[in-house]
Amino acid sequence: MSEATRICARLLREGSVPRAALPDLDFPDVRHEVERRLGGVGLVLATSVFSEHVGIRLSPEITADTAFDAATNLGLRSDACALMVILWARLVLQKRTAAETRELPGQSALFTREQAAAARSFRPRVRLEALVREFRPVLGGRSRIQSLVTQLRRLGFLAGYGEQIEAGPLLELAIDGERMVAFLRREVLAKLVAEREGRAEDATEDGEARGQRVLDALEALSVRAVEAIAQLGGSAAMGDLARLTDAPASRLRRVLRELETAGRVRRTGERASARYHLLAPKEAAEGDL
Repeated sequence: MSEATRICARLLREGSVPRAALPDLDFPDVRHEVERRLGGVGLVLATSVFSEHVGIRLSPEITADTAFDAATNLGLRSDACALMVILWARLVLQKRTAAETRELPGQSALFTREQAAAARSFRPRVRLEALVREFRPVLGGRSRIQSLVTQLRRLGFLAGYGEQIEAGPLLELAIDGERMVAFLRREVLAKLVAEREGRAEDATEDGEARGQRVLDALEALSVRAVEAIAQLGGSAAMGDLARLTDAPASRLRRVLRELETAGRVRRTGERASARYHLLAPKEAAEGDL
């Protein structure tokens, strides 16, 4: 049995494995073969420099497929996944920020050496009552949120006891951290800045102006989608486009349908096997005849 086969078998059987138990995964050839084999069944290798574990998760192409009715390879429902994203931002992102800046919230008065040591041992916590108070309208009442926390603790995504919730060993791997941080910086911070500027100007925007902004955003995404297909050699799957454009599949589908109607791209295959091909100007003109 090859080492790549053994690693894939352990990951499929256990879901996650301590990094120290898979030393051969540090060899590029072995890692590439593991990623290739997992990719063949719609999975990707989940690793992070901030985690001591290695796991697997569904590939973007699979999660973007409307026919695939599970948000994760563990069968978690959408509310459990939503809570996991919320707690990733509250627990993992705070720990990452503390490790990178070597500063803890509210403890900037410490000496530099003490700050670095405190940042390394920092374990953010969230109280259950705080989650209930803030997210009851979205996730349900206290009993439902407590049930979700218990489920995520059992799977290793969360830790802590009773009311105190901490990050478990696998929470870091549950979310693509680099994409999430990029999203927060691009979308959330941009929205906050726009809202602040809007309040400062005390301006109101009518329906026509809002509609024009939406159209402008879709047009910009359309340009990025065409550039991404060209970058990939003229043919791309939905997962590739979602990764290169950093746009959700639902918005990409709308844009790609409009590009098909305009004769700029052609789709082949259905659902998970669908691919989008860039048409040359001559082909697009012939399609209009």
